[in-house]
Amino acid sequence: MGGSSGGIIVQHSAIATLTNPVVHGGLPSHMCGWLDPVLAKDPTTWTDCDKICVAHAYSWALCNLQ
Repeated sequence: MGGSSGGIIVQHSAIATLTNPVVHGGLPSHMCGWLDPVLAKDPTTWTDCDKICVAHAYSWALCNLQ
């Protein structure tokens, strides 16, 4: 196993969480508008802006969904 920073594990966790129907359904519709195209991409091609969008949505879900 290589000496990766763990980014792949974090990205996989964020994708799994944000695509969960319960979580995704609880996100504001405006957030889904810019999040869905990012989640449809291969995470290895995410830009810094894509990563910020996913992080924002993930953070929002953690703070606002019970």
